[in-house]
Amino acid sequence: MGRDFQINGETMVYVKGSNASAIASITELGLSEGPITLTLDFRHRDINVDAWGGEIPPEVQVMLAAVNISMPLIHLDRDILDTCIRESMGGAPAIGQLARAGARMGNNTVRFSAANHYIGLNLASPVGNKPWRFFTSYLTGPPMAVPLGTEKSVYTLNWRVIPYTIDPWNGGLGAQGQPLWDYVLDT
Repeated sequence: MGRDFQINGETMVYVKGSNASAIASITELGLSEGPITLTLDFRHRDINVDAWGGEIPPEVQVMLAAVNISMPLIHLDRDILDTCIRESMGGAPAIGQLARAGARMGNNTVRFSAANHYIGLNLASPVGNKPWRFFTSYLTGPPMAVPLGTEKSVYTLNWRVIPYTIDPWNGGLGAQGQPLWDYVLDT
């Protein structure tokens, strides 16, 4: 693929979550009203040495990454959104209710298991034809803004994607090879 203008086009948002939820299979959440913004959050840490004055590092460590996603949805399924909200609240017992303080999202279980509340977030566009799949995401603060009134309501959702794993040791490799995103939709 050579250099060219990048126009993604309209985007449908799909979600897939816990096999005990309403999003156990890949499900349409909604259609974006405008651009979806993906912000890669790379973390680095300077290695400073006194011999260099301690201000400018001679080396920098990579300290992993996350992705923040903001999306305005115009045509969406409120029941599916409610499921995403409940899952993002650690599997709250009902919409509008809280899970216990300290509830874990992944619960040391594999992706899509009944106790895992992370959501597979998928963005598809027939124009750009290069989908994005984010493996472990959740709605994060502020998770949602909804203008209520006599005009259309555009729901603005904010997602965070992290490299969740059951085993952070990973045979001594730590996060090496842990997926954050790829370009294949969930099935």
